[in-house]
Amino acid sequence: MQSRLQKNRSLPYWAAGLSIAAFALFGLVAMMSKTPSLDKRGCSEAIPGKTVFVIDQSEMMALQTKTEIISRIKKLVDEKISIGELVSVFSVTDLSKRDLKPLFSFCKPQQTAKGPSESQRYVTANYAKNFSKPLNAALESPITGSQQSPIAQAIIDLSLSEYIKNPSSSRLIVFSDFLEYTERFKLYGCRDAKTAVADFRTSRGATVARPTFSNTEIQLHIIPRAQISPSVGKCRDGFWAWFFTDNEGKTAGLDQYYLPG
Repeated sequence: MQSRLQKNRSLPYWAAGLSIAAFALFGLVAMMSKTPSLDKRGCSEAIPGKTVFVIDQSEMMALQTKTEIISRIKKLVDEKISIGELVSVFSVTDLSKRDLKPLFSFCKPQQTAKGPSESQRYVTANYAKNFSKPLNAALESPITGSQQSPIAQAIIDLSLSEYIKNPSSSRLIVFSDFLEYTERFKLYGCRDAKTAVADFRTSRGATVARPTFSNTEIQLHIIPRAQISPSVGKCRDGFWAWFFTDNEGKTAGLDQYYLPG
């Protein structure tokens, strides 16, 4: 009789345990429902920022130049790009005129586990597999060279794409000698920026003459070419200053840097 009473008294404790488990399960489901779903590029629906790296591979470059380009990109990715931002890498060759596709495009994953319920080993492996390794592979891709260097067209096409459009902030980082060379327009041998701009407008016909950006931080990293005269360099710099004029917003900016080589 006593054992049966003890058994009956234990029922409330079982019920309380079940209630606690149910509440824990409900909390877990609620927490998971708040975690944003990611697409195949590892991006949430609202991407906080976008960075596009454009590397001109239409002409060979010195080893120290390529090494410095890779170093600058990795430093910016590590120090400036936040978790969830979209990072894309494009190369410029004559193929870019008709088939501009990224060598790499993925949103930066987290590198640190969010609490004891998440495995740091998994987080580290996911970052390497989906982000750092394919990014490094894109940056290390061989430079084959090409007959044309359609830098301006590639940038105009990118400005119209979802790879860089962002209402809050974006970055465009270009590594090139910026000596545009196509069958319709050439900066080699240009004498003055005003004439170069007029010739470029004519070459564009009825299409967009220059890109329009909003809240975009633009960096031009110039690959040196010893065979280019100072006058051509001045003309080139004036042309690109005009080309990037249409950039509005609090985070808009244009900076110019030189590369070794």
